[in-house]
Amino acid sequence: MKHRILAFSLLVSLFSFFTAWAQTFPTVSTSDNVVYYMIRFMNGGNAFTATTNNAQISTSAATAADGQLWRIEGNDAEGYTFTNKLGLRLCAANSAKNTMVKASSAASGTTRFKIVKTTNSTYSGYYEIQPLGNSAVSMNLWGGPAENRGVGFWDKGDQNDPVKFQSEAEFGALGSISLVPYPANLTVTKDGQKDFTSLTTITYTNEAVRKYVDDFAAQWQKASGRTLTVSKTTGGRTSGAIHLSEDKSLGAEAYTLVVDEQGIGITAATDAGFFYAMQTLKQLLPREYFSQGTADTRWTVPYVNIADQPALGHRGYMLDIARHYFDKEEVKRILDIMAFYKMNRFHWHLTDDQGWRIEIPEYPKLTEVGAIRSGSFSNPGDGAAFYDDTEYGRGMWYSQEDLKEIVAYAAERHIEIMPEIDLPGHMVAAVTSYPEFSCDPNKQYSVRIDGGISHDVLNIGKDEVIDFLKCVLDNVAKIFPHQYIHLGGDECPTEQWANNADCLRRVQEEGLAGVHELQSWLVELLGTYLKEKHGKDIVVWDELLAHWSSKNTVKPAVMAWNSLDLSAKAAGFGLKSIIVPYHQLYLDFMQVPLSEHKIDEPYYGGWGDGFYNTIEEVYNINPLGALGGKEDYCLGVQGNMWTETTNDAYELEYQLLPRLLALSETGWLPASKKNWDDFYARLQSHDEILDALGYVYATHYILPDKKTALEADLDEARTLLTESVRGGVGYPSAQVYDALQEALNKAEGDASAASALSSAISQFKSAEIVQPQAGKTYQIVSAATYYKQQYAGSTVYADGTNVRFHYTPQVEPEELWTFEAANGGYTLRNVCNGLALQMPSINSAVTLVEQNATPIRVDKATVATGDYTYIPGVVTISAVAGYNKNVTGNVKRMHGELSGKVHAKDVAALCYPGTWRIVEVADFTAWLKGLVDKCELVLTTAKPGEMGQPSESALDFLRNDIITPAKALVEKGGVSEKVYKEYVEKYNQFLGMERTGVADSFDPGHYYRIHNVWFSQYYATANTSSNQVEPKTKNNDDTQLWQVVKNNDATVILINKATQTAAYISSDATDQMVRLGKPYDWTLEERTLDGKTGICIIDGKGGNSWYVNADVWGYILMKPFWGASTWTFEKTEEVVTGLDQVLTNGQAGDTKLYDLGGRQITTPAHGVYINDRGEKHVK
Repeated sequence: MKHRILAFSLLVSLFSFFTAWAQTFPTVSTSDNVVYYMIRFMNGGNAFTATTNNAQISTSAATAADGQLWRIEGNDAEGYTFTNKLGLRLCAANSAKNTMVKASSAASGTTRFKIVKTTNSTYSGYYEIQPLGNSAVSMNLWGGPAENRGVGFWDKGDQNDPVKFQSEAEFGALGSISLVPYPANLTVTKDGQKDFTSLTTITYTNEAVRKYVDDFAAQWQKASGRTLTVSKTTGGRTSGAIHLSEDKSLGAEAYTLVVDEQGIGITAATDAGFFYAMQTLKQLLPREYFSQGTADTRWTVPYVNIADQPALGHRGYMLDIARHYFDKEEVKRILDIMAFYKMNRFHWHLTDDQGWRIEIPEYPKLTEVGAIRSGSFSNPGDGAAFYDDTEYGRGMWYSQEDLKEIVAYAAERHIEIMPEIDLPGHMVAAVTSYPEFSCDPNKQYSVRIDGGISHDVLNIGKDEVIDFLKCVLDNVAKIFPHQYIHLGGDECPTEQWANNADCLRRVQEEGLAGVHELQSWLVELLGTYLKEKHGKDIVVWDELLAHWSSKNTVKPAVMAWNSLDLSAKAAGFGLKSIIVPYHQLYLDFMQVPLSEHKIDEPYYGGWGDGFYNTIEEVYNINPLGALGGKEDYCLGVQGNMWTETTNDAYELEYQLLPRLLALSETGWLPASKKNWDDFYARLQSHDEILDALGYVYATHYILPDKKTALEADLDEARTLLTESVRGGVGYPSAQVYDALQEALNKAEGDASAASALSSAISQFKSAEIVQPQAGKTYQIVSAATYYKQQYAGSTVYADGTNVRFHYTPQVEPEELWTFEAANGGYTLRNVCNGLALQMPSINSAVTLVEQNATPIRVDKATVATGDYTYIPGVVTISAVAGYNKNVTGNVKRMHGELSGKVHAKDVAALCYPGTWRIVEVADFTAWLKGLVDKCELVLTTAKPGEMGQPSESALDFLRNDIITPAKALVEKGGVSEKVYKEYVEKYNQFLGMERTGVADSFDPGHYYRIHNVWFSQYYATANTSSNQVEPKTKNNDDTQLWQVVKNNDATVILINKATQTAAYISSDATDQMVRLGKPYDWTLEERTLDGKTGICIIDGKGGNSWYVNADVWGYILMKPFWGASTWTFEKTEEVVTGLDQVLTNGQAGDTKLYDLGGRQITTPAHGVYINDRGEKHVK
């Protein structure tokens, strides 16, 4: 956005004009003189806003948008009318108390009002608006700014009545010197501007400062084409120079900057002070300074005298890289923009349940295993995670060299990094890597995909776990020089500790009152360790205050996230705090309320629609607000970016900016010097900086440029061409594309060609689209950008006979499709498995079949959504039969579902999941490389012998027949489609090879616990009295240990160790109780039921499976595959020895058999016997 710098004579009254102006009655508009005002409630500052005809008006942050600008007409006797720039006039049904105010283009009822001085003493000198004829009531902000329930009539003199009238011109005059953060003290010393090109020299005080000066001079030369001579500071200021000199009397981050006739003078006591002064100087220059090429502008700076230093020492930003990983380059980009806006602390959340991201050489599995989860944890909205089968995290961690590099990079920018190792909860990634550190080493763990709070925590009763934590912290302390290390300490459930012998022993040995004191004990232990060994202090989340012990000697800093008031509670314990209340400073929250979301908002996350932190809320927080008299206990303020719902770097920057600017000023200026209106006005030119630097940012609070019709057409034509593939499927033909390009070229140099450009745009958008061609190969990619269904970029693929789509873009053979001409449309066929698409019925999942495919057609998506009436390349894919371009509810169109499946639904609106792009595949070298990568991942992760895993011979085929020769072809390049498809056939051959069955995956030498997947607290347990199998919580005795004995037919017998008897049912009927007493042949089969995957224990006829619901039945019974019919078999360390060894039918060989009473049996029936070698035999 281009903004002219306004006359600097206006600046003298920047912070005082509101008070002076408040005494003046607003100008009444006439036909010769129209003046627009924002009408702003004094309590909160929100402005009257009306954008919808005949609807109640709302109030929102002042932006001077057309819906907030009102002209006042009339007189005192007849009353005044208020009409905004959209032509909507204030009115009410009547003038009675409790009547709501609305705005209408055809106002009726009460339409005239009086403007009177308020009688409210808090806002003396301001005004109230009363309905003509009823002076007992005034327009009132119902519920105050906190509830903001609209505007209605209420008793005059109420604190929510007074308003001020702020003119459009006055609002625009704010922020003329667009510095962020605004200096603590700035004076404009004279009118006019200093010609910056008159300056020829810039000096430096030491080598560190020279780098800042060199960087500044290099960018100046790039942008202006002029050179600044860089030299060492000697003596005093000279004419024509930017002179840097030391002043040791200034604070550590303070500086002064003077622009006068002689030149520019900068003083500071430290390198940080000089660094911040250079950031201010950059912002004083025209925004063209940040351009990547020579710019044509008037290079001037205002005559100012600045004496500046920050109010708070910790001005921070937290980035969570455990949930989603961001590489070194993105982290450096974040550090760059932080430094530019004078922020100095980077809180780095390095580990959590969803991933371990920091190398610890002594514990290599933390990154080899703990960095990887089975899904990418995507969140496109609708309150649930998007289905995804894509592994996430392999290689997504920082080596110690990476960390040291980033620490040095930050230090050059005067940012200190505060690392966080969240403990003892939020450690699922760690216990997955090292189960022996958990409270249940025999449990099968996996790195968590979902958000929320896990109950799997570290077993801090074990000394080995304490040693592990000390080792991790030793590594962290050596890498990060910052004084503080964050130990987390939040959201740590204690029920596992309460049932763990190690933890209970620790409670007794340490004299604690219970397991609820273990966390405080651990903080004391590790805090003391870090202080004594490394001289470090610690930071913890504010949950620790709930069980803080007065006996503790360690004094951690508390990160107050639940409430600003907790900073006062921390101060009461003598603890300092960092302010980051979630309801104002969590930056994963939405940026605006639901009513202001764009249809294609690039981000949806945080805690949902009802949770948002606007830039105004970030700006208006007072970090010292709860500390009354103990302000010294506040270390500073920061914003937190949790990334459960932040999927990539685009969303990360979008959520950060421009709220980071508000955060920077909140930490830099004391609350008494902040002014939202002024900040908002200054913000309006910082989009130019962010654009020039290549950052993504939200635009809700950036006013759009007003363009001429030609400017709008030029922008639209450029966008259409940029977003189009010339002659691509779904786009206009190459000829139409070229015609628009030609019209644009002419209009850019000749305004008289404007009409031809407008016509070319219309022809481009109305043109027929290019159709798919037989013999070519395509990807089908979602075009859904609706902010609650952000599937754009997801690729459709074959999953057996199912049709799904990945959230994560991939290059895999299952994603390739061909279009074959058929019955007035196409047959859509998958390249990998050769099956074709079928749409069985409306609102059901589409499938892949060998015969009877559904003929489909490809059409331009034309159903409008909001302002979107056309998006280049976006199509619908519909059944030929019953087709209608309009949505009737009966047209079968491909539609992406949150489940990851593709359904047939009648959804065709732009931005929604019924829209797609068809992308031609041409580079088959890249696709063969994708196949190689896929096969190498299979090879890397394969575990031969485990359930569902490929055999060693299959892996040899994969290695020798696919990976090795294909890699050679990729390296050579020029892979043809024919060759690629030959390797796809080999890949299909591998997929068809035998895999390890469920029964084959069990170790006969170990006992297992049988654990219910749905009711995860329950294990299959032998009741030794009743011989029933019952659901019980975990214990440590033999009643929960089961031996899995495989029969030759792949069925199994399940023998309980405590009873030495097998589980059986008396019949195959539903609802049979599972008992103990005699062998029974069970079939084990992996299934997914109600979204839970596990092993079903199935009866002889295959109709029922073990099932549990302890609230209804106190025993395990047989049901027809309901949700709680899936189980996991958890291998234990208990070894099957001696008589526990089992031989099944046909394995006894030529041995004599004896019953359990010692009698020899010549013809054994069903039962358990002992052979003459002492082995157990089950028949």
